Amino acid sequence: MAGGRRPHGGEDHISGLPDDLLHVILARLGSARAAARTGVLSRRWRQVWTQHPKLVLHNEDELPPALFLDSVDAALAAHSAPTVEFLSIFLPIDAPRVSACRVAPWLLFASQRVMGKLHVFVPPDPQMSSSPTPEAEEEEEKELDIPACAGATRIELYLDETWRLRILQTAGLFAALTHLTISAARVEGSELSALVTGRCPRLKELYLNSTIDISIRTDSLESLCWRVSNTKRLEVIGPRMERLTVCNIESFMISAPKLAELDWDSQVVVYDPRRHVFADVGLDRRLRLLKINSESIVASLLQRFDSVDELKLDICIPQEIFGYQSFLNETNKLPICDTLSVSIHVNYHRLVPVMRHLLRSCSTTRKLSVAICNSHGYDLMYPCPSSCPCRLAENCRLDDITLGSLEEVEISYFTTSEEELEFVEQLSRCNAAVLKKIVIYYTWRPNHTPLTKESCDKVRSKCSSNLKVEFYVISNMTRWVRFD
Repeated sequence: MAGGRRPHGGEDHISGLPDDLLHVILARLGSARAAARTGVLSRRWRQVWTQHPKLVLHNEDELPPALFLDSVDAALAAHSAPTVEFLSIFLPIDAPRVSACRVAPWLLFASQRVMGKLHVFVPPDPQMSSSPTPEAEEEEEKELDIPACAGATRIELYLDETWRLRILQTAGLFAALTHLTISAARVEGSELSALVTGRCPRLKELYLNSTIDISIRTDSLESLCWRVSNTKRLEVIGPRMERLTVCNIESFMISAPKLAELDWDSQVVVYDPRRHVFADVGLDRRLRLLKINSESIVASLLQRFDSVDELKLDICIPQEIFGYQSFLNETNKLPICDTLSVSIHVNYHRLVPVMRHLLRSCSTTRKLSVAICNSHGYDLMYPCPSSCPCRLAENCRLDDITLGSLEEVEISYFTTSEEELEFVEQLSRCNAAVLKKIVIYYTWRPNHTPLTKESCDKVRSKCSSNLKVEFYVISNMTRWVRFD
């Protein structure tokens, strides 16, 4: 109202808004601190934010670390709503070390109020080395109690790696919890096993980046992501588990008859069927998704399954002839796949021979997706030996490869290099009767030619006339748009 005058009832329009609408307005502000500042608008608004069901405590104002921590404590103390749908506390990545005892009251508040999502991010001490000595780890380690959060449906804890989490066993269930993430901080295997097995009856997704050896039996778990580098033994019995990600586990026994997606992301430990046992996984030898990173492509894992809906491979071949020959041997037989997605690092060996070898196993493949991770000149500065099989003329052509079911081809991170042009030209010469279109996603990189109409025409000129080639570029760093 003009001049700030109140209506005849004596109350201004803002104060007359219903609480539900005020909460919607506050939610759009994005943080509890911004919501608290609305108190200057109206006397009634001074307390409205304390009833808001969402508490977002991030340091958007870039307060000094100590002042921001005090503001988090004050916001939690002032908040009077009986339940909180969403609590997010995010400390800046460059913040000084925070003690575990400072965070403990935040988790206690969450255990009493949160009836939805809890997200806490505490960065590691920036002064610590990336690989502290065992003596330093023991000296620095602090304990943080995790109380039962009966109403929390999703908990994500990204904590200091020197902390040890103690999951209190005295009383209480995580009765509503469906998703749990624990990253960096350490957890005793026995405590985590007791939590997952007996106190989380609805847990469906478990993401771990911190623990040790563990045995889990759960009837509710559907997805397990295990990215722990020091796990020597993992045992999981999950009759409903459909998705599994493992990383650097020395040995495991997995019983998951419904497993449909396997992501093998080990950088150090190679799959060994004697130590990595799938007790009753893939009884029909079929998966929906099999994803294997560059360090773990071995024939025994690829041949563990006869068919997959989508096969994702990350290819990075060492420079020596032995490395290339090892790649040929380990990928000599691929499982039948409807979609083949390849991320290939073009460092030392030629692109076309590598793809030729893979495509030999793809006569029934319907879709091919190739992400070309360009070498930035490594292939020229450090080429493989001249006697490498990738240099043989018969391995540099695809016109004798039959891809009778291939309908779609996508090529990403395309830069119009000569090697990429050669690949597109050879691909268009395959015996692929139903292939009508190739979609190319161009990515600009320094020292590479920008995409132009002329370069698009050059690519098309190398393809067969009945093949349509479309180009896409990124627009405003957010979405792909058609270039021509």
